[in-house]
Amino acid sequence: MKSVNEKKRVEFLVGGTILFFLALLYLSGCSLRPYRMKRAEVLYSKGQVLETKGHLDEALAKFNESMALAEKAGFQPGVANNLNEIAIIETTRGHYSRARELFRRALGIYEKMGWKPEVSKSLNNIALTYLKELDFNRAVEAYGELLAWDRKTGNRLGIVITLNNMGFIYGHYLGDMQKARLSYERALRIARQLDNQKYIKILQQKLKK
Repeated sequence: MKSVNEKKRVEFLVGGTILFFLALLYLSGCSLRPYRMKRAEVLYSKGQVLETKGHLDEALAKFNESMALAEKAGFQPGVANNLNEIAIIETTRGHYSRARELFRRALGIYEKMGWKPEVSKSLNNIALTYLKELDFNRAVEAYGELLAWDRKTGNRLGIVITLNNMGFIYGHYLGDMQKARLSYERALRIARQLDNQKYIKILQQKLKK
């Protein structure tokens, strides 16, 4: 029979072995993170190239694979960027509801990271899905959300562009010339303050009509 000391030694060795393997698992997980992040970036870049060439199915596969790795690595920028690209493909295919869902998920991550330009792009993309769907009232509402964001973040040029887009929808699609003119006038005031000659000319021409 084993002595008490021998039993304690065996228990210590077993416990030590378990801790050793747990430590190995932890370290292997840590060492995999940089690899997963790098691999996710490579796959994302390949997806973009394929998307540019019009190979949407192959691009989608790369983005999904990249996103899976980014999620495992806790690489939030990678997750958001892949969601955004997948949403763009869904928009191209006319799956507008699905695209908005993905844009919203990306938007939430961009907001948490404080990526203001990406938040603006996501909100603009959401508005565009409604335009493509010919749902002009919701498009205006979505642009209103973007307008509020631009005002909150002090993006004055963004305010000009968004008001211009809203004016266009009011005038050309909803037949509300009063709201269209009001949007253009507000945009023009800010464009003049910014001395943005491009938008000053565009808005002046629209107000002459």
